[in-house]
Amino acid sequence: MSRPWTIGRVTDEVVELLGVKPDRVERGNLTFDQGPLQSSLWIWKDVHAKAAFGWGLVTFDAALYDRMKTFGGAAVRIEHPPPSGAAAMTNIPQSACYTWSATGGLSAEAVASINEHALDCLRFVRDQHDLGQLLLARTHVRRGSVWSFAPDTNEPARLAQALLLARHTGDQALEEAAVAKLRERGEEPTSRRPGSRFKDAVADWAKRYSKATGVDLDVT
Repeated sequence: MSRPWTIGRVTDEVVELLGVKPDRVERGNLTFDQGPLQSSLWIWKDVHAKAAFGWGLVTFDAALYDRMKTFGGAAVRIEHPPPSGAAAMTNIPQSACYTWSATGGLSAEAVASINEHALDCLRFVRDQHDLGQLLLARTHVRRGSVWSFAPDTNEPARLAQALLLARHTGDQALEEAAVAKLRERGEEPTSRRPGSRFKDAVADWAKRYSKATGVDLDVT
């Protein structure tokens, strides 16, 4: 009979598989300090299928995280292929698709996933400037077998986050790229509400981020 699985047990086994020691380990969450960046590998249970769990990784600017916590940080989520191997870069994040094996322990698919993709996800974002460029990207950016999750629906929010990061870090090149994109795309309609333009949605997010962080994000 297999031993019952818990998020805590999955967390322990993932730590053993990684070969890279996290700076902090909590139930279902492994945190890695990477200079001005941090990465969090989290593990979650499927609310509908009790035998299933998933794992994912997000990298964010460490200094901004506490002020941006309500919004998930100035961050990108890194996706990896499911057990089928099909790299479906869609606007829907990957669902929980791994199981605890019948003999107790991570299933072969879960072990293969961690071994093949976890370190690539952890090393995906190179530095703060690269984080900003990924936030500015119009769509998912693939590197090797993994990719940044950049759905169309949050493109205005991501642009506002890139601008926040640029002004927070004094990255003039990143700020110029963000402003150039805003000028290029500003008049495009969005599906957020009738009559809304891309620049209106960016301005709305910028206002929220500015209030949360104290960073001037005037985009008018």
